[in-house]
Amino acid sequence: MYLGFEKIKGSDTNILDFWKWTCSDIIIPSNRDDFALFLVANALELTKMPRIHWENSDLRYRKKKVSIKTSAYVEHWKQKRPKRLSFDITPKKGLDAPTEESMTYRNRYSEIYIFAILNEKELRKIDVLDLDQWQFYILRTETLDKYHFDTKKLGIRALNKLASPVHHSRIKPILDDIIDLDLGERLVL
Repeated sequence: MYLGFEKIKGSDTNILDFWKWTCSDIIIPSNRDDFALFLVANALELTKMPRIHWENSDLRYRKKKVSIKTSAYVEHWKQKRPKRLSFDITPKKGLDAPTEESMTYRNRYSEIYIFAILNEKELRKIDVLDLDQWQFYILRTETLDKYHFDTKKLGIRALNKLASPVHHSRIKPILDDIIDLDLGERLVL
């Protein structure tokens, strides 16, 4: 893993120059996705070490697999009106890790989903570094499966029926409560 000061051999640049060049525009979807993932990882105190790309989930927190889905009303290109929020929640096929064989059924691998929305609707007012412009929805996968088992895209109206938005500062306490409740339910059984 790199820290940023490492030189790119044969040039007068370093890896930090690359990061600035490729990641500076956080409004574009691919960078926004990575930034939202960073925000959640930071809330969960998982940023002390460089990111590990998990196979079937974005993060692991307290032995739970967590998927982060993002959306925004505004993109960096000209739009006539704010776009409709939508999240890809398509169940996927994958590999069964113990047998390394392809699974024949589709499912959602993560136990918890966090939906992150850059909530500002005017491009000139967007400040991706302002956590008050972000909303986060935390949802157990079992709830998502119960109401949207075969759904491929989830809109904001459907999401609002399943969960309420929370501020970045509430992500960790809410996730801890969900995990503690799950552990408590298992102990009672």
